[in-house]
Amino acid sequence: MRKSTNFVVVILLIINSSCSRTDNSFRDRFRWLSGKWEGKLGEAVLIEQWKWNKYRFEGHAYSITNGDTVDSEELFLQNYGDKAGYTVVINDEGPYTFSLTQETPLECEFENVDYDFPSVIRYTVYGDIALGIELLPRDNSKLTSLSNKLKHTVR
Repeated sequence: MRKSTNFVVVILLIINSSCSRTDNSFRDRFRWLSGKWEGKLGEAVLIEQWKWNKYRFEGHAYSITNGDTVDSEELFLQNYGDKAGYTVVINDEGPYTFSLTQETPLECEFENVDYDFPSVIRYTVYGDIALGIELLPRDNSKLTSLSNKLKHTVR
C-alpha cells in the first residue's frame, strides 16, 4: 500500500511540475505586459493595468474624462491549447476573443476576423518604458484606426 501511495504522489508531482513549466513559459513570454500603463488621448486619460494570475494575465483598461470613468474593459491573455488568445469584455459586453497571429520579441498582433472594429489589436513594446497599442479595422482601406503610446508607471 505504501509503495502505491508513493507512486501516486510522484506521478502527481510530475504532472504538477510540467503544468507549471508551461505556465511559466507563457508568463515569461508576455511578462513585458505586467504593470500599470498610462497615456492621454485628447482630454481622456487612458489606463491599462495587467497582472499574472495563476495561468493567465488579467487586465483592466479604462479611460477617464473630467474625473469620470467613460469606458471600462476587462482583458485576459492566456493559452488556448497551443495558441495565445486575447479576450476583452467591453463595458459588460462580450467576451470577444482575438487569436495571436503574429509575434516578435517587440510586437504581438491579435486578430478576430468576425469582429468589425477592432479586427486587429497590436501591442508594440518600447523597452521597459512604453507600450504602443493599435486598434485596426478588418479592412485596411478604411481610415478608421486608433493608436496610442502608454508609459509604464508601475511595474
